[in-house]
Amino acid sequence: MIATGVNGEAIHLQEYADTIVDLEDGDLAYIQRKLAKQLTLTRPLYGGGYLLNPNQFAGVVALPSGRRIECRPKVPVRNFFVMLAIAFDLEPSFLQETTTFQEIDQIFEFVISYFADLVDDQIRRGLYRTYVEREENLAAVRGRIAIAEDIRQNSILRQRTYCQFTEFTWDNPDNQIVRQVAHMVGGWAQSPSLRFRLHQIDRRMVEVTPVAHAASVIDRFNYHRLNAEYRPIHHMCRLFLEGASLSEDHGRFDFRTFLFDMNSLFESFVTKLLSGRAPVGVAIEAQSQHRLDFEQQVVIKPDVIAFKDGAVHRVIDCKYKRLTGTDNKNHDLYQVHAYCTALRCQEGVLIYPRHENPFDSTFHIRNTGIAVRQVSIDLGVAPELFATHCAVFADTLFSD
Repeated sequence: MIATGVNGEAIHLQEYADTIVDLEDGDLAYIQRKLAKQLTLTRPLYGGGYLLNPNQFAGVVALPSGRRIECRPKVPVRNFFVMLAIAFDLEPSFLQETTTFQEIDQIFEFVISYFADLVDDQIRRGLYRTYVEREENLAAVRGRIAIAEDIRQNSILRQRTYCQFTEFTWDNPDNQIVRQVAHMVGGWAQSPSLRFRLHQIDRRMVEVTPVAHAASVIDRFNYHRLNAEYRPIHHMCRLFLEGASLSEDHGRFDFRTFLFDMNSLFESFVTKLLSGRAPVGVAIEAQSQHRLDFEQQVVIKPDVIAFKDGAVHRVIDCKYKRLTGTDNKNHDLYQVHAYCTALRCQEGVLIYPRHENPFDSTFHIRNTGIAVRQVSIDLGVAPELFATHCAVFADTLFSD
């Protein structure tokens, strides 16, 4: 595939497909330095330019020259955002308003605008304030004196006192991560009016300390009647922070990138889909760690464990691989068989995206009583039918 267009035009890439592109020196250096783990960059055997392959990543990258890389997934773009919405617990209204968009940059711009709307509404209602413990070397005593630290810092010059005090403030983690993301996505937005809105949000939250929180911070937030309205905003924050993360531990961010690993997204999407559709009496446990051996040396981590009547009823693992009906991935079967054995479960399920034909194979393991099923979910169904297809898939899986 050849990508045409330079001088500011977008570079369009397709998941797992090589594309010949022309790159300026600054863009080339940026890709080599920042995106080496996401994008594969090589020279073609003949001709000029570079071969660029996004591998399993989908999303948008802003290059230093002003050009944008748009990495399209193999699934329809709107279905990709439905997967994001389900995986990140976004509001149902988010899905309803994306029906008219077909291009990834259009929906991406809408997602940023949607986030700005949520934050603007929250600012109008009033930001959440809470009591925060602070320590500071002050000219006047406030709260209580921290004796040891005061002696260490002020043993010679006594015009200041090191104090510990409680402050009722907007400067708390709930608001810090919102300001962090507003500042970050302000650099992504293409529309000048949208960039201005996000700049205004950043300025209106000037009393909130700039931070660089990882998405995992949101897991530690406790919601109650005073901050419950922040939940959808924080879900959006997680979406942007995970899309901007360039490291496996989600601890380093680049404001130019919004890329998702389709392998991880597929796992999260299926997990949240099944959790939301689990029938009464079935409890879902996601990504929990267990041990394979009595010596506690080997860790296993199934994507989903379904409990029924307090016992493990079904072990489910998600694989972002496109199988044909005759293509059985033996190592996937071995893996789920090991999960079932260690967890004393008689049924394992492998979920794949559908490729050419639907398949539903069951393998009864000799001498064990364990059965492992392979099933597929169609990620390429027409966008207007995708949400319904997902619900039917989950309900069918639980009904068996």
